[in-house]
Amino acid sequence: MGIAWRGAELRLLVPILLVAPLGFIVTNIALTGTLAAGPLGLALGYGVVILVVHVVLVLARHRGDQLLLPAAWVTGAIGLVALNRLPQDLAGTSALGFDLGMAATQLLWFGIGAVAMLVIAIGLRDDGLLRHYKYSWAAIGIGLLLATMLFGYEVNGARLWINLGPVGFQPGELLKIVLVIFIAGYLAETRTVLASARMRIGFLSIPPLPYLLPMLALFGIVMLVVVRLNDLGTALLFFGTFLTMLFVATGRRSYVLIGLILFVAGSFVAYELFDHVAARIDVWLDPFADPLGAGYQQVRALYALGRGGLFGQGLGQGLVTLGGSTTIPYVHTDFIFTAIAEELGLIGSLALLAFVAVIVFRGLRIAALARDDFSALLATGLTVSLGLQALIIVGGNTKLFPLTGITLPFVSYGGSSILVSFIMLGLLLSISHRSVVEEGAPS
Repeated sequence: MGIAWRGAELRLLVPILLVAPLGFIVTNIALTGTLAAGPLGLALGYGVVILVVHVVLVLARHRGDQLLLPAAWVTGAIGLVALNRLPQDLAGTSALGFDLGMAATQLLWFGIGAVAMLVIAIGLRDDGLLRHYKYSWAAIGIGLLLATMLFGYEVNGARLWINLGPVGFQPGELLKIVLVIFIAGYLAETRTVLASARMRIGFLSIPPLPYLLPMLALFGIVMLVVVRLNDLGTALLFFGTFLTMLFVATGRRSYVLIGLILFVAGSFVAYELFDHVAARIDVWLDPFADPLGAGYQQVRALYALGRGGLFGQGLGQGLVTLGGSTTIPYVHTDFIFTAIAEELGLIGSLALLAFVAVIVFRGLRIAALARDDFSALLATGLTVSLGLQALIIVGGNTKLFPLTGITLPFVSYGGSSILVSFIMLGLLLSISHRSVVEEGAPS
């Protein structure tokens, strides 16, 4: 087999290599009136990372999907430009234990994530380590959550972080992958039995409990612990991913209905029992009831979206920063989409979401072409996780959903999120490569 030149990928990467530096240049001139070397250095570094990843895939004769990476790189470029125009000390000391400035730290994490992605995409030529050790992966996931409960510390009211020496990390990010691996492995083994359920409760069909209980037990433990950690965004993400994978594996609409009923009931119970859940929902329903207190963040975000209009204020021209400080708290993580929408407008926002949609579409295509049930379910779970994460955070910014503390993949500031998102891409590329090589599917 000769070198796989990945020509379609290269043709799509060239515009990114041209547009990303232009975004840095325009933003820097708008903010300072001059062109500094720092932003150009970031743009050059980002371009180098992109080209190195492409060349390594070509030399490795990788035949995986060629549209997945360009879509991810362009969303990352938009996020990097947006972060570069914010105060660089906004995030404080980085999770790496030192401060390079927010945009430079984000670029470093892109490099680390790209290395992890290449290791998985090229090195994982057999999924046996994932498929046959699903219960071990489940135990690792529960261990991560317990470690967070015991040794973690709170940031913005949620106990999400633990320190590994000088490096801070969010175990909940890695849990996204671990949980998907377990569910994919379990459903691949039991999907026939689950799909042919004969037990009924009224008009609803339910699967044989001995086959469903292990998965429900693990998922219940995860959800309880996540709620205990006040990480409701991750809980919603896990629930949506689990329900989607169950439906894809069985085709049973009754399971989806049961899941939605459980979700509504659980939401009501959580609203009544947990003050932080009630506060989030109350702010979502009426942020203007306390516009200078609990609703301040949401209100400022809505005004920023309104200022963006159709075409935006222009790069560097938004009021997301005023007088050297930000007007929206945690704009670099929770509200990065709002900052982008203010400066690029509805057109720019829809363009960003279109690139996210491309990632989701290609991920689902990889799942459809996968060589076996496990690979198909794994690709589905990873893709749905990325897509739901984007939907939840964008919906929170626009007041479609209650605000949660998760990040926008490849866009929001955060090393854990960037690293885990690239690991997901690596797994998708690995599945895609095996499908092309072993089944002769088109790349």
